[in-house]
Amino acid sequence: MDTNKKETLSTAKRLLSIAAGAYILQRGIRSVARHPVTSIQEAVLGIFLIYDAVHTIKETYPQQPKEPSQIRRNQIQGNDPSSAVPAFV
Repeated sequence: MDTNKKETLSTAKRLLSIAAGAYILQRGIRSVARHPVTSIQEAVLGIFLIYDAVHTIKETYPQQPKEPSQIRRNQIQGNDPSSAVPAFV
Protein backbone atom coordinates (compact mmCIF):
# COMPACT_ATOMS: atom_id res chain seq x y z
CA MET A 1 0.00 0.00 0.00
CA ASP A 2 1.39 3.39 -0.97
CA THR A 3 1.27 6.14 1.60
CA ASN A 4 2.03 9.80 1.29
CA LYS A 5 5.18 9.53 3.36
CA LYS A 6 7.35 6.43 3.51
CA GLU A 7 9.21 7.21 6.74
CA THR A 8 6.53 7.73 9.37
CA LEU A 9 6.26 7.04 13.07
CA SER A 10 4.53 3.88 14.14
CA THR A 11 1.33 4.22 16.11
CA ALA A 12 3.00 3.37 19.42
CA LYS A 13 5.76 5.92 18.86
CA ARG A 14 3.19 8.52 17.85
CA LEU A 15 1.14 7.95 21.02
CA LEU A 16 4.28 8.08 23.14
CA SER A 17 5.26 11.34 21.45
CA ILE A 18 1.83 12.83 22.21
CA ALA A 19 2.03 11.74 25.86
CA ALA A 20 5.58 13.02 26.29
CA GLY A 21 4.70 16.29 24.56
CA ALA A 22 1.69 16.80 26.83
CA TYR A 23 3.81 16.12 29.93
CA ILE A 24 6.60 18.47 28.84
CA LEU A 25 4.10 21.16 27.87
CA GLN A 26 2.30 21.10 31.24
CA ARG A 27 5.62 21.02 33.08
CA GLY A 28 6.75 24.09 31.15
CA ILE A 29 3.50 25.94 31.86
CA ARG A 30 3.67 25.17 35.60
CA SER A 31 7.20 26.51 36.06
CA VAL A 32 6.83 29.82 34.18
CA ALA A 33 7.13 31.93 37.35
CA ARG A 34 10.26 30.20 38.66
CA HIS A 35 12.24 29.60 35.44
CA PRO A 36 10.77 31.63 32.56
CA VAL A 37 13.38 30.83 29.89
CA THR A 38 13.50 27.10 30.58
CA SER A 39 9.74 26.82 30.85
CA ILE A 40 9.22 28.56 27.50
CA GLN A 41 11.68 26.12 25.93
CA GLU A 42 9.85 23.18 27.49
CA ALA A 43 6.49 24.48 26.31
CA VAL A 44 7.77 24.92 22.76
CA LEU A 45 9.26 21.42 22.79
CA GLY A 46 6.00 19.94 24.08
CA ILE A 47 3.98 21.74 21.43
CA PHE A 48 6.39 20.55 18.74
CA LEU A 49 6.16 16.91 19.87
CA ILE A 50 2.37 17.00 19.91
CA TYR A 51 2.18 18.80 16.56
CA ASP A 52 4.62 16.44 14.85
CA ALA A 53 2.80 13.33 16.07
CA VAL A 54 -0.64 14.62 15.12
CA HIS A 55 0.55 16.04 11.80
CA THR A 56 2.06 12.72 10.68
CA ILE A 57 -1.24 10.93 11.19
CA LYS A 58 -2.62 12.34 7.95
CA GLU A 59 0.56 11.44 6.10
CA THR A 60 0.01 7.74 6.81
CA TYR A 61 -3.29 7.64 4.92
CA PRO A 62 -3.10 5.80 1.60
CA GLN A 63 -2.53 7.94 -1.48
CA GLN A 64 -5.50 8.56 -3.71
CA PRO A 65 -4.94 6.99 -7.14
CA LYS A 66 -4.41 9.49 -9.95
CA GLU A 67 -3.95 7.30 -13.02
CA PRO A 68 -7.02 5.60 -14.58
CA SER A 69 -5.27 2.23 -14.40
CA GLN A 70 -4.72 2.62 -10.64
CA ILE A 71 -8.34 3.65 -10.12
CA ARG A 72 -9.60 0.62 -12.03
CA ARG A 73 -7.21 -1.70 -10.17
CA ASN A 74 -8.54 -0.41 -6.83
CA GLN A 75 -12.12 -0.93 -7.99
CA ILE A 76 -11.38 -4.51 -9.04
CA GLN A 77 -9.66 -5.24 -5.73
CA GLY A 78 -12.49 -3.63 -3.79
CA ASN A 79 -10.37 -0.78 -2.48
CA ASP A 80 -12.20 2.06 -4.19
CA PRO A 81 -12.29 4.93 -1.68
CA SER A 82 -15.04 6.79 -3.54
CA SER A 83 -17.74 4.15 -3.08
CA ALA A 84 -18.87 2.27 -0.01
CA VAL A 85 -19.55 -0.96 -1.93
CA PRO A 86 -16.69 -2.68 -3.79
CA ALA A 87 -17.08 -2.93 -7.57
CA PHE A 88 -17.07 -6.74 -7.68
CA VAL A 89 -19.97 -7.19 -5.24
